[in-house]
Amino acid sequence: MARRKDYSARSAGRQSPPQLKRSESRLNQRLLVLLACEGKNTERLYFEAFFAVLKNHRMLSPASCVFAPHQHTNPTGVLEDLLSFKDGAGRVSSDYEHRWIVIDRDEERHGGGGHTLEDFNEAVEKAMNSKKQVKVAWSNPSFELWYLLHFHYHNTAIDRDKVIKKLELAMGKPYDKSSRDMYSLLATRLPEAIKNARRLVGEAKAVTGKLIPARANPATTVYELVELLQSLYKMVE
Repeated sequence: MARRKDYSARSAGRQSPPQLKRSESRLNQRLLVLLACEGKNTERLYFEAFFAVLKNHRMLSPASCVFAPHQHTNPTGVLEDLLSFKDGAGRVSSDYEHRWIVIDRDEERHGGGGHTLEDFNEAVEKAMNSKKQVKVAWSNPSFELWYLLHFHYHNTAIDRDKVIKKLELAMGKPYDKSSRDMYSLLATRLPEAIKNARRLVGEAKAVTGKLIPARANPATTVYELVELLQSLYKMVE
């Protein structure tokens, strides 16, 4: 009589090792990233797409990477939004391993808009000196510089309006700050953006001896937040 094959044993052999399952479970339970954004649409929609990659294709829970409710549009107000975070389950800002604010230098403009230099500098300083450090993904002049760096390197001083004009030229279409497609549109160019952003920061440091966000135009540290999110993705691959 032919010996029956033990398919269950083979199947069990293909399952994830117990230690990997335990690791995935622990990661799923961790409160990883709390993010507060200056912009109600632009920055949030971009990073929502990043969070979706982590949550939809891997093992992260909805609570692992979250946004603080949007209450303010000035840098110090954004920091306040992050520090005062508390959700329905009682989780607070200090519970999260990585806390970030995303802000722009965005100088004051005639007719309204933008922020004072003092407000921007205060937000950066308070974030760095908070009891549990808050990291700052800042852009000078604006978040759209991060988008532009996906297409080419730019290292001469520029204002927000010119950044958008150059971005539209590079994309070959009008820019919509409320678009939900920017992450997917730019995803394949991400390595180039990181390289260009890191190069800008290096040049800014070389000029003054240290990185001074308010003086570093153009520059952005958004790439540091992006690299953190990429590292979380690799942790659960």
